[in-house]
Amino acid sequence: MSESKYTDTHAHLWPDAYLEGLEKLGAQGVDVAKGLGASDRPEDMQRRLKMMDDAGVQKQILSVTPQTPQYGNAEEALTLARMLNDTYAQVIKDYPGRFAAYGTVPLPHVEEAIAEARRCITELGFQGIAINTLTRGTDSVADDKLLPFYEALNDLGTVLYIHPTGCGANSPMVNDSGLEWVVGAPIEDTVATLQLLKADIPHQFPRITFHIAHLGGFLGTCMQRIEDNYTDWDAFPRSPWESLRAFWFDTANFHAPALRAMIETFGPVNIVLGSDFPYFQGDKYTRAVTYIKDTKLAADVTDDILWRNAERLYQGGK
Repeated sequence: MSESKYTDTHAHLWPDAYLEGLEKLGAQGVDVAKGLGASDRPEDMQRRLKMMDDAGVQKQILSVTPQTPQYGNAEEALTLARMLNDTYAQVIKDYPGRFAAYGTVPLPHVEEAIAEARRCITELGFQGIAINTLTRGTDSVADDKLLPFYEALNDLGTVLYIHPTGCGANSPMVNDSGLEWVVGAPIEDTVATLQLLKADIPHQFPRITFHIAHLGGFLGTCMQRIEDNYTDWDAFPRSPWESLRAFWFDTANFHAPALRAMIETFGPVNIVLGSDFPYFQGDKYTRAVTYIKDTKLAADVTDDILWRNAERLYQGGK
C-alpha cells in the first residue's frame, strides 16, 4: 500500500456486467472499455492497486464516464445506474482507504437522475456525481431540461464532475479525421464549460462545485480571448475569468507547459491530480504523478496538487 496521500481524482472503473447491460441497451464504443482491464474483477483490481502503489497514489476517485447509463427507458437506465453505484460502494468497502467514487445517474431521465444522485450522496457517501459533456451525443450540460437536476445537486451541495463523451463535439472537422479523442475530448471540456457559463448555471446554483476533466481543455491558453468576448461583446452574463476561479480542474493532460498555463491563469488552489486510468497504465500511470513533480513548481504547490487540494475539494472546497 502506498504511504503517500496522493489522490487521483480522474480514474475509471467499468464492471463487466454493467458494460454488457449498456450494450444490450444500444450503447456504442463499449468494446474499448472492455479491453482495458478496468473491471472490478480481483485480478484487474490487483493490477490497478500495483500501479497506484508504484506511482505513490493512495486513493482513486472512481467514475464510469464516458460509459454513462444514458440508454434505454427510464427504468432500464436507472437499473444500470444503481448496479454501477452499488458496485462502487462494494469496491470502496472491499479496499478500505483506496477508493472513493463519483456516482452515475441515468440522464436524460431527470427525475430518476435526481433520485439516484440523492442516494449516491446521502446513502452511499460518494464524493459527487459524474456526467458527460453531452447526453446521448446531443443534449448539452446547459440544456434547460437539466435545471431541476442542478437544483437538486445544489440542495445537496456536492461536486459535479464533467467528462467528455468522445463524440468530437459533433464536429465534422474533428470526426471526419478520426480526431475524436486526439483533440475532440479537450474541445468538449472547453465547450461544455463555456456553455455552463453562457447559461449562468454556476451563478444560479452556487453550491455545486464543478470539476472539469483534462485541465479544462484549452481554457488555460484562451482565457484572455474568452474574457475579451465578455467585456467587449457581452458574450457571457458575467466575467468568465471570475466564474472559473471557483471551478476545479484535474491534471490529466500530462504536458508541463499546459499545467503551468493553468496555474498562471487561475492559480494552483483548484487543480487536482488526475491520471485518466485505464487509458494510461504502467509507466504512463506513474507519469501522471511525475510530470507534476517535474514541472518545477514550489514544493508546497506540488503537494497541494497531488493531495491537499483534493482534500479541500471533497470537504466542500474549504
